[in-house]
Amino acid sequence: MADTDPEVVLRALRRTRQIRAFTEEPVSEGQLSAILEVARWTGSSMNVQPWKFLVLRDRSDLERISDLAQHSRYVRKAPLAIAIVMPGGDAEEEAYDEGRVAERILIAASAQGLGAGIGWTVGSERPAVGELIGVSAPAYVRTIISIGHPTEDARRLRSGPGTGRRPLAEFVRER
Repeated sequence: MADTDPEVVLRALRRTRQIRAFTEEPVSEGQLSAILEVARWTGSSMNVQPWKFLVLRDRSDLERISDLAQHSRYVRKAPLAIAIVMPGGDAEEEAYDEGRVAERILIAASAQGLGAGIGWTVGSERPAVGELIGVSAPAYVRTIISIGHPTEDARRLRSGPGTGRRPLAEFVRER
């Protein structure tokens, strides 16, 4: 990483955000492959790499997931989604690893000029979503990430530069 300006990386991290509105333009195979490679190289507890990634492109599946999972409604607007399939063995470790890989997927999408948004299935919705996409217990899907080209409206900043977050002094302290 020595030949990369740290500010470029830090800026990309600061600018990655949830996108929930997409154009109909498809995500290229190269873009998807790059995102999945980043996901593959994400660290995990004891390097278990517990996840599997299910790429969802079928329009009827995306619409049905949107109907079934209240926190994944905007999945229907994306050209594709990636469901993170967890094995169902250790809920605490899996939550940590799942969060790490989900954020990396968002960052990888953003780095390519795409948008991505994290959606969730809550406990009572998981069996129906799992059945729809072929995931059997104890494995489950909690996180589904919508990916696509953001609409112009979705690209617009919702707050002025530097104003979208609380100041560090409000939540950082040293001892």
